[in-house]
Amino acid sequence: MNILNALGLKFGILGKEEECCGSVLLRVGDKEFFRLAEDNVRIFNSLGVKMLITSCAGCFRTIKEDYKKVGKLNMEVLHTAELMARLIREKKIDLKHEVPLRVTYHDPCHLGRHSNVYDAPREVMKAIPGLDFVEMDRVREMSRCCGAGGGLKAGFGDLQNMMAQERVRDAEKVKATRLVSTCPFCYQGLQVGIHAIGSGVKMTDLTELVALSMGIEATS
Repeated sequence: MNILNALGLKFGILGKEEECCGSVLLRVGDKEFFRLAEDNVRIFNSLGVKMLITSCAGCFRTIKEDYKKVGKLNMEVLHTAELMARLIREKKIDLKHEVPLRVTYHDPCHLGRHSNVYDAPREVMKAIPGLDFVEMDRVREMSRCCGAGGGLKAGFGDLQNMMAQERVRDAEKVKATRLVSTCPFCYQGLQVGIHAIGSGVKMTDLTELVALSMGIEATS
């Protein structure tokens, strides 16, 4: 939120009135998703806003695509990576500080394969001065899954752990010191792999890099 505040953008949050998007319910086949989605569509439309943004890849996919099954949202839905890329193109974000880190990017399933958003996060990283951005072998459509979403981590923790370890090793192979995420599920899931193998790679959200380059704190 500090990035939005620093840019002078008018925004609001629902706070305690905000419900889960229902992504995991849908992926595991729980029909409660439809009740939840209908409630959220009604609430979102009642706000009279022009844009809904989310930093979670699962929420993005669910709200933008799956909510169409229950109703029409009267607003644009953007992931924060898309919003930041747009604002950078419009020269509304001043990336004035160098960020001397070697980073690589993990494509979340819900943002990448499910929603075809591959370029926006890369566009943001390439605009940050001093950032050494390198790609892993398996990226974009062929990216490895971290294993944390869709109920897999809860149901098959050992399998998720092994999947995360493989992805972390991909980052190590390109000598990245930071593994960048645009999804909290991926962020937490890949942390499992980092801790399991004692990797020196550090998880970083894309917004953290933008905040560093802007010279502000990333947290609210």
